[in-house]
Amino acid sequence: MIRRLFALLLALLLCFPMALAEDAALTDAEITQLLWEMYQTENGDADYMVLPEEYELPPEGKTGIYNLLLLGIDNPTDQLTGRSDTMLLASFNARTGQLRLVSFMRDTYVSIPRRGHNKLNAAYSFGGAELLTETLGACFGVYVDGYVAVNYSLMAQLVDEIGGVELDVSADEMKKLNGILEYYNYLRNAPRNEGILAEPGHRTLNGLQTMSYARIRKLDSDFVRVERQQKVIMAIYRRLCTLDTLTLTGVITRYIGQVGTNVTLARAASLVASILAHGDAVDIETLRVPVDHA
Repeated sequence: MIRRLFALLLALLLCFPMALAEDAALTDAEITQLLWEMYQTENGDADYMVLPEEYELPPEGKTGIYNLLLLGIDNPTDQLTGRSDTMLLASFNARTGQLRLVSFMRDTYVSIPRRGHNKLNAAYSFGGAELLTETLGACFGVYVDGYVAVNYSLMAQLVDEIGGVELDVSADEMKKLNGILEYYNYLRNAPRNEGILAEPGHRTLNGLQTMSYARIRKLDSDFVRVERQQKVIMAIYRRLCTLDTLTLTGVITRYIGQVGTNVTLARAASLVASILAHGDAVDIETLRVPVDHA
């Protein structure tokens, strides 16, 4: 699901600080960002400025905002086909340092271009990320700059790779988590009680436990389910912050080939530079569409 993907992108971000510290020279991405900021602050109302021949706007463009769509694909195989179970827009404002994680409810009934009315998560199965982004634009006025798609099966592998994640699990959530985990144990011919949680509370969960937690559905509402998905994203992010560069590089190397995206490495590097410029001051806000009880 989306969190695995988001974790991989965050891993990329965390690889850059040490690399930049070893070399005082400005990178192309840094120069691009610097020129753009100079244009904004020094030119004021000027209609033009002379830029280098190879100059390109930073990924956030003139608005200073970059919208990355993170997609989690629900497919029992390792393929990136099927419905998008998780749809999360990571919107970063380079001017303010604000990162908004906007979750779109999968069961929202919408008009899908050229496909009639259906649930929002059907758009991906009909026409991939391209049709889904077109649908989001038509229905919600959302412009997507790039997308990243991953299969659910990657999540357990990724969480185990980084040593597990810490989450608060309530008693009711524990019962549902254990039930889902027993099913996964059955599918892989593992002992029924393998990984079963004995008590609720603040726990370090392994990959299958985390995936089971994120897939809890019938306990409360889909709104709360989305909140659990967002908690998993942040838990993975916090765990990644504790890893060294060598470990992060290894994670990226092993998983990047299983990710579907239209974002180039150069684009990602430039966006990373923008986020890192704010350091620990990045303000993260989580939202849902539609809003609960709206």
